[in-house]
Amino acid sequence: MTDRIQDQWEQLGKSDPYWAVLTNPRMKGGKWDPAAFFTTGEQELNSVLQSIKQAGGDLNTDSALDFGCGVGRLSRALAKRFRQITAVDVSASMLAEARRANQHIDNIAFIHNTATDLSIILDNSIDFVLTSKVLQHMPKDRQQKYIREFCRILRPQGIISMQTQSRVNFFSWKGWVYLLAGNHGLHIVHRWRTGTPGIMNVYPIPRRTVLATLQQEGLNIIHTRQSPRRRYALIHHWYIAQKP
Repeated sequence: MTDRIQDQWEQLGKSDPYWAVLTNPRMKGGKWDPAAFFTTGEQELNSVLQSIKQAGGDLNTDSALDFGCGVGRLSRALAKRFRQITAVDVSASMLAEARRANQHIDNIAFIHNTATDLSIILDNSIDFVLTSKVLQHMPKDRQQKYIREFCRILRPQGIISMQTQSRVNFFSWKGWVYLLAGNHGLHIVHRWRTGTPGIMNVYPIPRRTVLATLQQEGLNIIHTRQSPRRRYALIHHWYIAQKP
Protein backbone atom coordinates (compact mmCIF):
# COMPACT_ATOMS: atom_id res chain seq x y z
CA MET A 1 0.00 0.00 0.00
CA THR A 2 1.29 3.48 -0.73
CA ASP A 3 2.77 5.38 2.19
CA ARG A 4 0.11 8.09 1.86
CA ILE A 5 -2.81 5.69 2.22
CA GLN A 6 -1.10 3.81 5.03
CA ASP A 7 -0.32 7.04 6.89
CA GLN A 8 -3.93 8.18 6.60
CA TRP A 9 -5.24 5.00 8.19
CA GLU A 10 -2.53 4.96 10.85
CA GLN A 11 -3.65 8.41 11.97
CA LEU A 12 -7.31 7.42 11.93
CA GLY A 13 -6.53 4.29 13.92
CA LYS A 14 -4.83 6.39 16.58
CA SER A 15 -7.37 9.20 16.76
CA ASP A 16 -10.85 7.72 16.21
CA PRO A 17 -10.72 4.12 14.95
CA TYR A 18 -14.39 3.16 15.34
CA TRP A 19 -15.67 6.28 13.60
CA ALA A 20 -13.11 5.80 10.80
CA VAL A 21 -14.69 2.39 10.05
CA LEU A 22 -18.30 3.62 10.26
CA THR A 23 -18.33 7.36 9.65
CA ASN A 24 -21.64 8.22 11.29
CA PRO A 25 -21.30 11.99 11.99
CA ARG A 26 -22.99 11.59 15.38
CA MET A 27 -20.34 9.09 16.49
CA LYS A 28 -17.30 11.20 15.74
CA GLY A 29 -14.93 11.81 18.64
CA GLY A 30 -15.03 8.36 20.23
CA LYS A 31 -18.82 8.26 20.64
CA TRP A 32 -19.38 4.79 19.21
CA ASP A 33 -20.60 2.35 21.84
CA PRO A 34 -18.49 -0.78 21.17
CA ALA A 35 -21.44 -3.15 21.63
CA ALA A 36 -23.55 -1.22 19.12
CA PHE A 37 -20.60 -0.96 16.75
CA PHE A 38 -19.91 -4.70 16.69
CA THR A 39 -23.63 -5.42 16.37
CA THR A 40 -23.53 -3.68 12.99
CA GLY A 41 -20.98 -6.29 11.91
CA GLU A 42 -23.36 -9.09 12.88
CA GLN A 43 -26.17 -7.45 10.97
CA GLU A 44 -24.08 -6.89 7.87
CA LEU A 45 -22.75 -10.44 7.83
CA ASN A 46 -26.25 -11.86 8.32
CA SER A 47 -27.41 -9.87 5.28
CA VAL A 48 -24.50 -11.16 3.20
CA LEU A 49 -25.07 -14.78 4.23
CA GLN A 50 -28.77 -14.46 3.46
CA SER A 51 -27.95 -13.16 -0.02
CA ILE A 52 -25.60 -16.11 -0.59
CA LYS A 53 -28.26 -18.55 0.55
CA GLN A 54 -30.93 -17.01 -1.67
CA ALA A 55 -28.51 -17.14 -4.63
CA GLY A 56 -28.00 -20.88 -4.06
CA GLY A 57 -24.43 -20.59 -2.82
CA ASP A 58 -23.12 -23.44 -0.64
CA LEU A 59 -20.56 -22.01 1.77
CA ASN A 60 -17.85 -24.04 3.49
CA THR A 61 -17.25 -22.65 6.99
CA ASP A 62 -13.64 -23.72 7.55
CA SER A 63 -11.73 -20.49 6.77
CA ALA A 64 -12.55 -16.87 6.02
CA LEU A 65 -10.64 -13.70 5.16
CA ASP A 66 -11.70 -10.28 6.43
CA PHE A 67 -9.86 -7.91 4.08
CA GLY A 68 -9.34 -4.44 5.52
CA CYS A 69 -10.53 -5.61 8.91
CA GLY A 70 -10.01 -2.34 10.78
CA VAL A 71 -10.85 -2.95 14.43
CA GLY A 72 -12.49 -6.31 13.66
CA ARG A 73 -16.12 -5.29 13.14
CA LEU A 74 -16.74 -8.13 10.68
CA SER A 75 -13.98 -10.40 12.00
CA ARG A 76 -15.83 -10.86 15.27
CA ALA A 77 -19.04 -11.80 13.47
CA LEU A 78 -17.17 -14.19 11.15
CA ALA A 79 -15.48 -15.87 14.13
CA LYS A 80 -18.85 -17.17 15.31
CA ARG A 81 -19.46 -18.97 12.02
CA PHE A 82 -16.05 -20.02 10.67
CA ARG A 83 -13.34 -22.16 12.21
CA GLN A 84 -10.45 -19.81 11.43
CA ILE A 85 -10.44 -16.12 10.48
CA THR A 86 -7.56 -14.33 8.78
CA ALA A 87 -8.01 -10.57 9.26
CA VAL A 88 -5.63 -8.24 7.41
CA ASP A 89 -5.23 -4.49 7.48
CA VAL A 90 -2.71 -1.87 6.36
CA SER A 91 -2.88 0.04 9.66
CA ALA A 92 -0.90 -1.14 12.69
CA SER A 93 -2.87 1.21 14.96
CA MET A 94 -6.19 -0.24 13.77
CA LEU A 95 -4.89 -3.75 14.38
CA ALA A 96 -3.72 -2.84 17.86
CA GLU A 97 -7.27 -1.84 18.76
CA ALA A 98 -8.65 -4.92 16.96
CA ARG A 99 -6.48 -7.21 19.09
CA ARG A 100 -7.42 -5.37 22.28
CA ALA A 101 -11.16 -5.35 21.54
CA ASN A 102 -11.24 -9.01 20.45
CA GLN A 103 -8.69 -10.53 22.82
CA HIS A 104 -11.31 -12.94 24.13
CA ILE A 105 -11.70 -14.55 20.68
CA ASP A 106 -9.08 -17.18 19.87
CA ASN A 107 -9.84 -18.04 16.22
CA ILE A 108 -8.91 -14.70 14.62
CA ALA A 109 -5.39 -14.01 13.34
CA PHE A 110 -4.92 -10.25 12.90
CA ILE A 111 -2.17 -9.61 10.35
CA HIS A 112 -0.46 -6.36 9.38
CA ASN A 113 -0.08 -6.31 5.59
CA THR A 114 1.44 -3.30 3.83
CA ALA A 115 2.17 -5.12 0.57
CA THR A 116 0.23 -4.37 -2.60
CA ASP A 117 -0.87 -7.99 -2.78
CA LEU A 118 -1.89 -10.91 -0.55
CA SER A 119 1.26 -12.98 -1.02
CA ILE A 120 1.13 -13.76 2.71
CA ILE A 121 -1.82 -16.06 1.92
CA LEU A 122 -1.45 -19.32 -0.02
CA ASP A 123 -3.26 -20.15 -3.26
CA ASN A 124 -6.57 -22.01 -2.83
CA SER A 125 -6.56 -21.71 0.96
CA ILE A 126 -9.62 -19.60 1.89
CA ASP A 127 -13.28 -20.62 1.74
CA PHE A 128 -14.85 -17.16 2.10
CA VAL A 129 -13.53 -13.69 1.33
CA LEU A 130 -15.41 -10.74 2.77
CA THR A 131 -14.58 -7.06 2.32
CA SER A 132 -16.77 -4.04 2.97
CA LYS A 133 -16.01 -0.30 2.88
CA VAL A 134 -12.37 -0.98 1.98
CA LEU A 135 -11.76 -1.32 -1.76
CA GLN A 136 -13.52 1.99 -2.40
CA HIS A 137 -10.60 3.86 -0.81
CA MET A 138 -8.13 2.52 -3.39
CA PRO A 139 -7.55 3.65 -7.00
CA LYS A 140 -9.20 1.50 -9.65
CA ASP A 141 -6.06 -0.42 -10.66
CA ARG A 142 -5.32 -1.33 -7.04
CA GLN A 143 -8.90 -2.55 -6.57
CA GLN A 144 -8.59 -4.78 -9.62
CA LYS A 145 -5.30 -6.21 -8.36
CA TYR A 146 -6.81 -7.16 -5.02
CA ILE A 147 -9.89 -8.66 -6.67
CA ARG A 148 -7.56 -10.92 -8.64
CA GLU A 149 -5.77 -11.78 -5.41
CA PHE A 150 -9.08 -12.74 -3.80
CA CYS A 151 -9.69 -15.12 -6.69
CA ARG A 152 -6.21 -16.63 -6.35
CA ILE A 153 -6.48 -17.45 -2.64
CA LEU A 154 -10.02 -18.81 -2.88
CA ARG A 155 -10.51 -22.56 -2.67
CA PRO A 156 -12.63 -24.38 -5.27
CA GLN A 157 -16.30 -23.74 -4.40
CA GLY A 158 -15.18 -20.78 -2.30
CA ILE A 159 -17.16 -17.54 -2.31
CA ILE A 160 -16.21 -13.86 -2.48
CA SER A 161 -18.54 -11.17 -1.14
CA MET A 162 -17.30 -7.64 -1.66
CA GLN A 163 -18.57 -4.08 -1.72
CA THR A 164 -17.18 -1.07 -3.54
CA GLN A 165 -18.37 2.05 -5.33
CA SER A 166 -19.21 1.96 -9.01
CA ARG A 167 -20.21 5.39 -10.32
CA VAL A 168 -21.20 8.94 -9.50
CA ASN A 169 -24.57 9.32 -7.77
CA PHE A 170 -26.38 12.07 -9.69
CA PHE A 171 -29.27 11.92 -7.21
CA SER A 172 -27.02 13.42 -4.51
CA TRP A 173 -25.55 16.90 -4.48
CA LYS A 174 -22.35 15.31 -3.22
CA GLY A 175 -22.20 13.33 -6.43
CA TRP A 176 -22.10 16.56 -8.42
CA VAL A 177 -19.38 17.88 -6.13
CA TYR A 178 -17.35 14.72 -6.80
CA LEU A 179 -17.95 14.97 -10.56
CA LEU A 180 -16.78 18.58 -10.69
CA ALA A 181 -14.02 18.59 -8.07
CA GLY A 182 -13.20 14.97 -7.21
CA ASN A 183 -11.94 13.99 -3.78
CA HIS A 184 -10.68 17.51 -3.18
CA GLY A 185 -14.25 18.80 -3.39
CA LEU A 186 -15.51 16.13 -0.99
CA HIS A 187 -12.73 16.99 1.46
CA ILE A 188 -13.85 20.63 1.48
CA VAL A 189 -17.44 19.54 2.17
CA HIS A 190 -16.25 17.21 4.95
CA ARG A 191 -14.22 19.97 6.63
CA TRP A 192 -17.18 22.35 6.36
CA ARG A 193 -19.60 19.87 7.95
CA THR A 194 -17.38 18.33 10.63
CA GLY A 195 -14.59 20.85 11.18
CA THR A 196 -11.91 18.24 10.47
CA PRO A 197 -9.97 17.33 7.33
CA GLY A 198 -11.63 14.80 5.05
CA ILE A 199 -8.79 12.43 4.30
CA MET A 200 -10.51 9.26 3.11
CA ASN A 201 -10.40 9.37 -0.69
CA VAL A 202 -13.01 7.38 -2.60
CA TYR A 203 -12.64 5.89 -6.07
CA PRO A 204 -15.37 4.30 -8.23
CA ILE A 205 -14.70 1.21 -10.32
CA PRO A 206 -17.39 0.48 -12.95
CA ARG A 207 -19.63 -2.49 -12.32
CA ARG A 208 -18.76 -3.92 -15.73
CA THR A 209 -15.05 -3.81 -14.83
CA VAL A 210 -15.59 -5.72 -11.60
CA LEU A 211 -17.74 -8.36 -13.30
CA ALA A 212 -15.26 -8.74 -16.16
CA THR A 213 -12.34 -9.13 -13.72
CA LEU A 214 -14.11 -11.85 -11.76
CA GLN A 215 -15.11 -13.67 -14.93
CA GLN A 216 -11.58 -13.45 -16.35
CA GLU A 217 -10.40 -15.21 -13.19
CA GLY A 218 -12.92 -17.98 -13.84
CA LEU A 219 -15.46 -17.15 -11.13
CA ASN A 220 -19.22 -17.41 -11.52
CA ILE A 221 -21.22 -14.31 -10.58
CA ILE A 222 -24.10 -15.46 -8.38
CA HIS A 223 -25.43 -12.13 -7.08
CA THR A 224 -25.02 -8.37 -7.50
CA ARG A 225 -26.90 -5.65 -5.69
CA GLN A 226 -26.91 -1.87 -5.87
CA SER A 227 -27.22 -0.09 -2.56
CA PRO A 228 -30.16 2.34 -2.32
CA ARG A 229 -29.59 5.86 -3.64
CA ARG A 230 -29.04 8.00 -0.60
CA ARG A 231 -26.86 10.89 0.40
CA TYR A 232 -23.61 9.38 -0.86
CA ALA A 233 -21.51 10.87 -3.65
CA LEU A 234 -21.05 7.47 -5.29
CA ILE A 235 -23.29 4.47 -5.95
CA HIS A 236 -22.32 1.33 -4.02
CA HIS A 237 -22.49 -2.23 -5.36
CA TRP A 238 -22.22 -5.62 -3.65
CA TYR A 239 -20.82 -8.55 -5.61
CA ILE A 240 -20.97 -12.24 -4.74
CA ALA A 241 -19.03 -14.74 -6.86
CA GLN A 242 -18.09 -18.40 -6.53
CA LYS A 243 -15.06 -20.32 -7.73
CA PRO A 244 -15.93 -23.48 -9.69
